[in-house]
Amino acid sequence: MKRILIPLCLVVGSHAATGQRSHQFESPERLFVEGKEMFVLRNYPGCTDKLEAFKKQSTDADLIQESDYMLACVAFEQGKENASEVLKEFMDKYPDTRHSDEIHFLIASAHFDHKEFEKAVFWFNQSTIEMLNPSQQETYSFRYAYSLLQTGEMDKARGYFTRLKQIGTKYNDAGAYYVAYIDYATGKYNNALVEFDRLKDKPEYALQSSYYTAQIYFIQKKYDRTIAEGEALLKNYPHSENNAEVRRILGNSYYHQGNQDKAIANLSKYVSDTDAPLRGDLYILGVCYFNKGSFNSAVDCFGQTVREQDALTQNAYLYLGQSYLKLNDKNNARMAFESAAKTSFDKQVKEAATYNYALLIHQTSFTGFGESVTIFENFLNEFPNSVYSDKVNDYLVEVYLTTKDYRSALASIEKIKRPSTKILEAKQDILFQLGTQSFTNVKLDEAIDLFNRAISLGSYNLEARNDAYFWRGESYYRKGEFASAASDYRTYLNNTQAKSGEMYALAHYNLGYCYFKQQQYADALSRFRSYVDMESNRQLPTYADAYNRIGDCLFQSRQFAQAEESYSRSATLQPSAADYSVYQKGFLLGLQKDYRGKISAMDRLVREYPESPYVDDALFEKGRAYVMLENSQGAAEAFEKVISQFPQSTQARKAGIQLGLLYFNDNQPEKAAAAYKKVVDNYPGSDEAKVALQDLKSVYMDLNDINAYASYVNSLGGSVHFDVSEQDSLTYLAAEKLFMRGDNVAAKKSLTNYLQSFPKGAFSSNANFYLGSIAFANKQYDEAKQLFASVLSSGDTKFAENATARKAEIEYLQEDYAAALLSFKQLHAIAESKENKEAAKLGMMRCAQYTGKQQDALTAADELLKDPKLSPELNAEARYIRAKAYIALKQASKALPDLQTISKDTRTVHGAEAKYLLAQLYFNNKENAKAEKELMNFIENGTPHQYWLARGFILLADIYISQNDDFQARQYLTSLQNNYKGTDDIAGMIENRLSKLKK
Repeated sequence: MKRILIPLCLVVGSHAATGQRSHQFESPERLFVEGKEMFVLRNYPGCTDKLEAFKKQSTDADLIQESDYMLACVAFEQGKENASEVLKEFMDKYPDTRHSDEIHFLIASAHFDHKEFEKAVFWFNQSTIEMLNPSQQETYSFRYAYSLLQTGEMDKARGYFTRLKQIGTKYNDAGAYYVAYIDYATGKYNNALVEFDRLKDKPEYALQSSYYTAQIYFIQKKYDRTIAEGEALLKNYPHSENNAEVRRILGNSYYHQGNQDKAIANLSKYVSDTDAPLRGDLYILGVCYFNKGSFNSAVDCFGQTVREQDALTQNAYLYLGQSYLKLNDKNNARMAFESAAKTSFDKQVKEAATYNYALLIHQTSFTGFGESVTIFENFLNEFPNSVYSDKVNDYLVEVYLTTKDYRSALASIEKIKRPSTKILEAKQDILFQLGTQSFTNVKLDEAIDLFNRAISLGSYNLEARNDAYFWRGESYYRKGEFASAASDYRTYLNNTQAKSGEMYALAHYNLGYCYFKQQQYADALSRFRSYVDMESNRQLPTYADAYNRIGDCLFQSRQFAQAEESYSRSATLQPSAADYSVYQKGFLLGLQKDYRGKISAMDRLVREYPESPYVDDALFEKGRAYVMLENSQGAAEAFEKVISQFPQSTQARKAGIQLGLLYFNDNQPEKAAAAYKKVVDNYPGSDEAKVALQDLKSVYMDLNDINAYASYVNSLGGSVHFDVSEQDSLTYLAAEKLFMRGDNVAAKKSLTNYLQSFPKGAFSSNANFYLGSIAFANKQYDEAKQLFASVLSSGDTKFAENATARKAEIEYLQEDYAAALLSFKQLHAIAESKENKEAAKLGMMRCAQYTGKQQDALTAADELLKDPKLSPELNAEARYIRAKAYIALKQASKALPDLQTISKDTRTVHGAEAKYLLAQLYFNNKENAKAEKELMNFIENGTPHQYWLARGFILLADIYISQNDDFQARQYLTSLQNNYKGTDDIAGMIENRLSKLKK
């Protein structure tokens, strides 16, 4: 229903301005009287002149207020843009004025003039209508009623309009018109007809009254009367803005009377004159065109009809598909039939459309969003007795074997009531493929479940079943379930037929790690040796790493010479990552009493791998080697370097003890005491601090100054616990035993009791850490964070690394990324374990990205990617974040290598987005051919991350639009619109581009 209201005009008159003259010799009272007379005579320029002059000379507050009132009214009467502000300023200045009702009325009227109807309603409500003069009261009633109508308060508006109709003079006819309009708008058609008929004799309302009369007859399906009124309107008012709507109802009326030629004549004119023609009218016009053989015109009409999910759209899609078939446009016919098949308003339409869609999808091979699987499965289940069932069943099996949208395929198979052997074979492969997708996206529990289902299905697809054992083993290994992983790797090695493939060799390597993690070194050694014998690519990081592990296994069995040989081989194979090999080789030389060789090896590590996590260990071991060579100066220098360069590491604490012992043995007790004190002061609460305090006692005894020792110990207060009471120790150990046993409920109670009994006990830091760990396991993150903070503030470094790691993890989980970034940086500074070092780098990278610190994210990603053994998942994530950072920093060209690498695997969300971003960068650089190639490859390979595939479709449309190929652009946009199921911003992007294509 088109809503048309008569225009409103406010006639504002004013007298010509009178000539100005000097008021220097006029009395203030005379100026006021003359100004007021001019105000009454509507001589507003003269009035303003007099009153402004009066205000400059007068001190009479009452008359000045009256002058301001008249000046505010003049601003309104002259139609000044700021009239409402002037009036409001008057009310602010004189809130108790006797003119408040009139001023509020004028403020409302000013907003009314500017079509600010909500504000107008507000200010009308501030005015009491009874306090206005009769002329103002009628104007108030009309303007208030019209404002209410515009703000949707029809019932209230009708009351005022009815009153105007009954007693109004100036607005009598307007009141009658709007009463009729409101009756029309609220469905009281017969009442409206009576009033509109009366108003046809009023020139200013004749057109609108005739128009709404025709509308009412059309709504009442009185087509003869509609046609009579409509044709008369077109004849009498050929240039009316209502004529498009008149032609719409005329076209509909002619269609219902069977006159399709006149229906086309009127509806086509309506469509061409209207920005947004109604769907039902477009459908009727399309049917008329189709019946007359004008298929291109029919396509245009039906294409604009299908905007909602209803029976009209289903029928329109069927007509659209048939029209495209008549035009031999199979791609668009396929998309139209597919859309008709999705709804069930008409079963016969659905069956015909579904089958036609099945045939066309087979011919066009267009399966960007898995519609091929779904359509055939739906057909078999919904139309089991259809004459087309056998053909559809055969093709469905073929689709299962070639589709990349495995989740849709699996869901489809699960719905088939009697799957064939061929379909079950496809199902087993699909379950395996889905498992690898979940594994790639680090959804390990989900991956294990899918591999379990693939394995339990039996022997329909032996290759998929055997590979499922391998990848389930990978999943168990990532979860730390090494025994389960080893079992699966053994099963894979026993069953697989692909014994010459790279996965077979890799299974030995992985199995070796399973044994190694369980300290089964003999079995691990056998598997690692099998791997290096089988692996043909000796450039792989795993090949060099295997020799390190062989060396470790030989080390454990004290075969030092052979272990050294393996470490040397590893260092030769991968010199850039040989720090571990060099360190282990040096350590072995020390065990073989080749201390100079050990020093040389440790110097090499420090020199060639300055960023290695083993540098602090190397310096410490170098110091120990010098001790064995009785070179006190060399040892002291090495230990001092550890302390100064790595003050937070465990080796620094140990180096402090060694340095104190070294000075004591060299008869330098003052230096020894200083070294021990440094350990106590820097690492209070640590085990090394306790040892240092014990050794310091020996130093002071040797100095014969036990009083100085006692004074120093007393100065420490409770920061170091040397003499631990038996009750303190026993109470804590009992609680710790419960924690180590995994009885968290009992442990929490006992640890809490310990802290209550010994709030400053020797093991309070330990107790807080264990309690924090229990709270973390129970997802009581606030409590856990507080407990870990207590551990860190205690100064006890024993749990500093793990407490910092947990605190950072909690802040990350709570999405406090700024705090987490600081905590991860602290962890990076103190972490000694490889796991925590990697976690710190990863946390820093992610938090920097989330907080928009692109350069920090870039730096952290670079650090992570230096690790040649970084997992494929983290490698992809680091490359992704680095690429995104480069793009954000306006250095897109530097992002290309990373995007090219990770976009090869679109199973991951990072890979899918990278594929899109890569194409987008090519498009931005006007390399359309490259961009199109990437996107076509994206569509062919598929991805479980449908959002980025949808973005790819939209980018394809952008490419075609830039090449003026609107047909191709519309095809991809329409397909995406029909098949994409997400509830995100894709729909808006589609609509934006389709709307541009219509222009």
